[in-house]
Amino acid sequence: MNRYNWLCVLYVTFGSVFYGYDSACTTSILGYPSFLEYMNLDATTIGAFGAAYYAGAVVGMASNWYLPNKYGRLNTIRIGCVLSLLGVAMQTGAPGFPLFCAGRTIGGMASGIVFVVCPAFASEIAPPAIRGRIGGLYSIFVNGSYCLTEWIGLGFYFIKTDVSWRLLLGCQLIPGVLMLAFSFVMPESPRYLVFAGRQDEALGILEKMHNSEQDSSFYLREYHQIKAQIELDREERLGMKAILMKPSYRKRFMLIFWYAIACMLSGVIVVQNYQVILYTKLGFSNVMSLVLTGVWGTIGTLSATISAFTFDLMGRRPTMFISYGLILVANLVVVITWAVFENGGSTNMSLAKGIIAAMFFIGLGYGGPANTFMATYPAEICPTSVRPTGVAVAYMTQHILIIILVQFTPQAIETISWKFFLIFVCSTAIFFVVFILFYPETRGKTLEEMEGVFGDKVAETLDEAGEHLNEIGKSKIEQVEKVAHPNTVQEKSANV
Repeated sequence: MNRYNWLCVLYVTFGSVFYGYDSACTTSILGYPSFLEYMNLDATTIGAFGAAYYAGAVVGMASNWYLPNKYGRLNTIRIGCVLSLLGVAMQTGAPGFPLFCAGRTIGGMASGIVFVVCPAFASEIAPPAIRGRIGGLYSIFVNGSYCLTEWIGLGFYFIKTDVSWRLLLGCQLIPGVLMLAFSFVMPESPRYLVFAGRQDEALGILEKMHNSEQDSSFYLREYHQIKAQIELDREERLGMKAILMKPSYRKRFMLIFWYAIACMLSGVIVVQNYQVILYTKLGFSNVMSLVLTGVWGTIGTLSATISAFTFDLMGRRPTMFISYGLILVANLVVVITWAVFENGGSTNMSLAKGIIAAMFFIGLGYGGPANTFMATYPAEICPTSVRPTGVAVAYMTQHILIIILVQFTPQAIETISWKFFLIFVCSTAIFFVVFILFYPETRGKTLEEMEGVFGDKVAETLDEAGEHLNEIGKSKIEQVEKVAHPNTVQEKSANV
């Protein structure tokens, strides 16, 4: 993987900062008395503005069924960036709750657009051997931006005016401005370009990204494989309707759908969004609660960093066994210690610390492995024509459940407290078994070779593409290269 490819990957994975910072704002801002008083919030309205953000995100994610294949990956990112600037302006300058809530909705739409198109984009430009590491980098940016925002939120807390929360919200401008500016020097996805019939541009970008001294023919074989697979899909008339009509496509989307449900029923979103409420319920001050949210974010970032380096080495399945094993045990400990804490142990701070430690283990198990899997697996198991749709389904399903959870969690914590977490214990245990039985390993395969994992026809493997290029000889290779850089080929001919 050369330097240019790394720079492109860094740009695309930076898109997760949209979501990381925005969602962290929701957590930190609940610790600001000035914000709660200014907006006159209670349990219902707290749930409402959280749900508004995630509802907007679902709409933005749904747009990925259409925008990336119609206008390209880069233009889709630009649309999200422009919407983000509008949403942030409305939130930061809001004179009251209605405009603030509307701004959160528009900001959610922007985040949903960018957060979904970027994993699909990243998978399309990453070499197969390190695709999991790219998903890990996406997870690092999510967790790192969340972590940074929590510590920034702690610092802004000590500004005892409305400036504190307006400044925190205003910093959401930074990801949008940076992504929009650098989009004009970023190349389009080569797989999208082949899909759109722009083969000459695709070959030139593939050469620039994937040509190396170690394997100077890889980009040619990759280009030939991509082109052959897209042509085969078109011959078989595979597209959006194949999601319902073709059994292997249905299987892929069901795996995506159930994994998204399992993620949200792990309990992570409840802990992440409402940990300030949970900490204060356990007897901690506002300042200490904000410190603990920073620790939560730091643990998630550490987990994501470890996962980025182990995901391709260990494989998808072993990584997720560890992830959901940790989450299951941690949820069980939360239920037990919280029940004891409420039934006579509420003066025992050791129990409170035990609950918090278990919550941190949920973040450890989810923050790296589960986030990396979500950023990698849906994109890599879906063909080019439906790849943005597959990623959109994953994150839309997640966020529909998030809307429900963020709306009702404050009331659930007030009324049934620890019993609420029994849902997450049961659902995590069920999914652990489902994952063992039904989720195939995908490590190390190209996106086109993924067809074989699900029983579909692979137009050409990389080896077959190489053999094909050898058969057609040097003259044909020069013709293919001429498409990418005609001036170089002309110079070679002149020298001969």
